[in-house]
Amino acid sequence: MKKYLIFDFDWTLICSTNKIIDVIWNYFFKNYPDLEDTARYYLQNSQGMSLLEQMKTVFDNKITAEKVTKELYILLNTLRNKVSFIPWVQKKIRKLSKKYRLFLTTWSSTRFAKETLKDWSIEDCFELIYWSDEVLKWKDHIDIFKEYTQDENFYKNSLYIWDWDMDKLFAQESWIDFIRVWTRWTSDEVKISSVTYIDNILEKYN
Repeated sequence: MKKYLIFDFDWTLICSTNKIIDVIWNYFFKNYPDLEDTARYYLQNSQGMSLLEQMKTVFDNKITAEKVTKELYILLNTLRNKVSFIPWVQKKIRKLSKKYRLFLTTWSSTRFAKETLKDWSIEDCFELIYWSDEVLKWKDHIDIFKEYTQDENFYKNSLYIWDWDMDKLFAQESWIDFIRVWTRWTSDEVKISSVTYIDNILEKYN
């Protein structure tokens, strides 16, 4: 029986991905127009990397990469009033939290993830929330969750609910069952168009 649900944030729970991309492109257009194409290339081809790691591939200077990353996170936090949860997701999260232990791992910043969840009154539904501005590697997030639960069978007892191909790879590396949240066609056997439709899949696993 599954005990733990590990959620992604952007475009799994909230509608934000396109807005995030626009903020980043506008930043480079205004501040580093000569690196705009380079940034676009690296960000589009570096799924699974934190924003800081991505900026280090764009800039040769580590200090500049760290400065730009901080500035981008500040700008991205302004999206809190412009993003919305996918319809009925916050209600579903609250319901799931009564039966499962929920965790969140995200590319977004600490402030953006926690305060957005707080805005929608579901921050308390997640036992741990980890973000790529403090812990850069997603695998490290999963290991932290495992250590927190002190469950030797944490991976076996977990479900990973994400959207991108790299997310599936992270789940496979830890032998965690994976559910893709995706509205377009995919060959994945386990797929839902929204977290709100997760109940039937959970019943099959249980």
